[in-house]
Amino acid sequence: MTLAQWFRAYFFNPLTRTLRYSSRNLPVPLIIFFGQLSTFILIGLWHGVSWNFAIWGAWHGLGLFINNRWSDRIRSRISGLESQPVLSRIIMLGSALITFNYVSLGWVWFALSTPSQSVNTFLKLFGLV
Repeated sequence: MTLAQWFRAYFFNPLTRTLRYSSRNLPVPLIIFFGQLSTFILIGLWHGVSWNFAIWGAWHGLGLFINNRWSDRIRSRISGLESQPVLSRIIMLGSALITFNYVSLGWVWFALSTPSQSVNTFLKLFGLV
């Protein structure tokens, strides 16, 4: 069993099931957001107990949630692009580039030992310092 499968089976699924059937009637996107974010924060902390690993997990949890919401929103629009294969390929390439860059930037949190070092790296990377 992989780490992702373990967290899905023993943390994410029970958590979202509990939230779904709670008396508060939370919106489904909020349940998914909370489940994904908390699962990825725990996965980050599994790699090491520090703020950077928690932020790294939150970064990926937020990215996964945004990707899922975006995919659900444009799925019907993309299915209409079957008659335009070039545009469909451009959209797929753009999606892959955005995902690659987002994940690559997330490794800054993983590689450095303190959040201040990571923030300084982002500031330098984007020419803000």
